[in-house]
Amino acid sequence: MVNHPWLHAKVYVAGRTAIIGSANVSERARTGRIVEAAIRTTDSETVAEVREFIDDLIRGGGRDIDGDWVKAAKRLFPTKRVAPPWEPTPPPLTAPFRLWLGWWNAEPRGMSPVQENTYKAAVGELPPTYRVRARYEPDGRIEGLDADGFFQRGDMVVMLQARNAQLVEFWESRLAGQGRQKSIVGVYLRDNRLKRSVTNADVRRALEAVGSELPEEEEPDFGRWLDQPAERQAVLDLWGLEDPGEP
Repeated sequence: MVNHPWLHAKVYVAGRTAIIGSANVSERARTGRIVEAAIRTTDSETVAEVREFIDDLIRGGGRDIDGDWVKAAKRLFPTKRVAPPWEPTPPPLTAPFRLWLGWWNAEPRGMSPVQENTYKAAVGELPPTYRVRARYEPDGRIEGLDADGFFQRGDMVVMLQARNAQLVEFWESRLAGQGRQKSIVGVYLRDNRLKRSVTNADVRRALEAVGSELPEEEEPDFGRWLDQPAERQAVLDLWGLEDPGEP
């Protein structure tokens, strides 16, 4: 294997076969996690030309990929995961914030093409499986029109799902859809350092201990603000956080 500083496409020759295209010799390319394109040929004249092309690359600045090359290449890449560009600032867990408690679907369903494009633009083009993991990760939810302006940037939201509960920061909202089919895509930031697993049953027991209860699941009473200090601290204790108070 040889590396050349000015060659972007990948060129392979094995026996009587030549392959020219974008695919790296990597697990992601092999398993189809990303889309690659290449031409494979056994035409003898083409294979001979490809061999000559590779020989010219070697003579013109190519370098064998050996142990020393690999060690040098590793120094060019970070050893820790890189924070993606959508990580702006940490959620204000040490500054006063409003705290909302409400029920949410596990994921948006039945989105129109316009809504789906807005959703992808809001939370990132790559699916979560391939997205770079950072401390703060975006999460998107399709909401009703009345949600526009309902939350403010910096508000913390306890999302009660079918079983689990998440503590996230509201980041922004985007309008999706056309005509009367408009809705809002809410974008939230999850702090991946809050590893503690919390269920909605944990939240219910914490509220019952201070004489409160979960909101009703049916609209319009799908959630409410937690403005009582005892309620707020009981819920935040589940994630090991001190209540900094309301703004």
